[in-house]
Amino acid sequence: MLDLTVGKVAQALGARVQGGMEQPVRRVVMDSRAVVPGDLFVALVGARTDGHAHLRQAQAQGAVAALVQPDRGERPDGLPCLVVPDTLKALGALARFHLARLQAQVVGITGSVGKTTAKDFLFQLLGGAAQKAFAAPASYNSEVGLPLAILGAPLDTRVLVLEYGINAPGEMDILLSIARPHHAWMTAVGASHLEGLGDVATVAHEKAKLAGAVGERGTVWLPHGLQEVLQEEIPCWQAQLRLRDALADPKIEVHSQVPGAWRLRHPRYGMLKLALHAAHEVQCALTAADLALSLGASKAQIQERLPALTPPGGRLSIRHQAGLVFLDDAYNANPLSMQAALKVLCAWPTEGKRVAILGSMKELGPSAESLHKEVGAWVRESGCQDLIGVGSGGAWIAAGAGDDFPQRVVDDASAAAEVLRQRLQNGSLQPGDVILLKASRAEALERILQDLPETSDSGSQEAEA
Repeated sequence: MLDLTVGKVAQALGARVQGGMEQPVRRVVMDSRAVVPGDLFVALVGARTDGHAHLRQAQAQGAVAALVQPDRGERPDGLPCLVVPDTLKALGALARFHLARLQAQVVGITGSVGKTTAKDFLFQLLGGAAQKAFAAPASYNSEVGLPLAILGAPLDTRVLVLEYGINAPGEMDILLSIARPHHAWMTAVGASHLEGLGDVATVAHEKAKLAGAVGERGTVWLPHGLQEVLQEEIPCWQAQLRLRDALADPKIEVHSQVPGAWRLRHPRYGMLKLALHAAHEVQCALTAADLALSLGASKAQIQERLPALTPPGGRLSIRHQAGLVFLDDAYNANPLSMQAALKVLCAWPTEGKRVAILGSMKELGPSAESLHKEVGAWVRESGCQDLIGVGSGGAWIAAGAGDDFPQRVVDDASAAAEVLRQRLQNGSLQPGDVILLKASRAEALERILQDLPETSDSGSQEAEA
C-alpha cells in the first residue's frame, strides 16, 4: 500500500480532481490489463497507444482513480479522475514525492549490460524484503519504469535498488531529476542503443552522469576495465571510487569454474560454491557482495546468501529440452553480451556439439551491420561448431563467420525451431548437444523452446556439476 488516498495524490501533484477523494490507493499502474482493485491507473500517451482509450477497462477491473490529461478521451462516469497537464511528468513527480517519504539509501545501477542481474543479486544479498530492501521485480529502468519501481517501495524500505536505462542523450538527466542515488554501480560500457546515443563515447558520458550525481558521502562501484573508458568523467565525481575485478584479484583463489558450480576461496567470505554459469556472473555477484556489506549486511549473511543467488529469467537460464541443453540468454543482446555468451558456450563442458542460434541486435544505428559481422567473427573463433542466424541481423552474423563456417540463416524463431526438429530427426543433433539462444527481445528466441517437444527433464534447471 502507498498509504495515500486519491485526495493526497491529487494534493501532491497539484491535480484537479473530478470525483471521490477518500479512497485509498493500493499501487500505481500504467497497464490497464494489470489493474486490480485499489489501483491508480496512469493514462500515458504513447507513440502506439493512448492510455485514455483504456479508462473503461481500468474502471471495470477495479481502479479507484485515473491520472489523466485534459481533453483526451471520454471519462467514464463514477471513475475519479486526477487531471494534470502531462501524465508522464506527473508520474515522475509522484515518484519523487514518495521517495521523499522513505528513509532509504538509494543504489542506482546502470551499464550497457548486466543492470538487471546486478540489481537482483544485490537485492538477494541484502536479504530481500525481509531485511527491508526493495527492488522492482522487472527491468523497470526508463522514464516510465523508474517511477513505477520507486512507487512500489514500502514505506519502511531501508535500501532501494534502482536501474537507470537510457536510449538517448538527456534521458539520464530526466531519471536523475526523479531519483538521485546515494551510491552508484556502473556494470559496463559498450556499443548499445547507438541508434539514439550515436557512439560509445556518448554512451559512456551519458551513463557516467549517474556516478556524477552521487554526493561526497557516497560510493561509486566500477569494474577496473572502465577506468580508461571513463578517464575524462572520473575526476569530476565527488563520491569515493571502489574498483572491483574479483577474478583478477590474487587473493581470490578459484578452485573450479564448472558452470553451475564455481568454487572459490574469498579472503572476506571464505570458501564459496556459486550456482552460476559464467565468469561475468561471478564478477557481478562478488561486487554485489561487497556493496551489500557496505550497506549493512554482515559477512556471515553474505556468505550464506551467495550460494543461493539466481539470475533473472532469460539471462543464462539453463533448459533441458528434447534431449538438448539450452543456454537461454534470449532476453536481450548487444555486442558486449553476445561476446560474453559465446564465451560461456565455448567453455560449457560437453562431449557433444556446440551450436549458436543468434539473432538481430537492435538499436545499433549505422554501425549495425559491422557490429553484427564482428559477432560473426567471434562465433568463428569461439569454438562452437554451428551457427543458425535469425533475421537480418542473423544474416550479417553469418556473413561475418564466413561462408566456409557451418551455418544456416532463417527468418524467425519458429523457422529456427523447425531446423532443430529436422536435425534431431536426422541425427545431426544428439542428446547432450548445447544450444545458445541470444538476440534482442524483438526476435523472441525463447519461442524456440515453446516449439520443441518436451522431455521429462525439460524446464529450468541448474547445470550439473
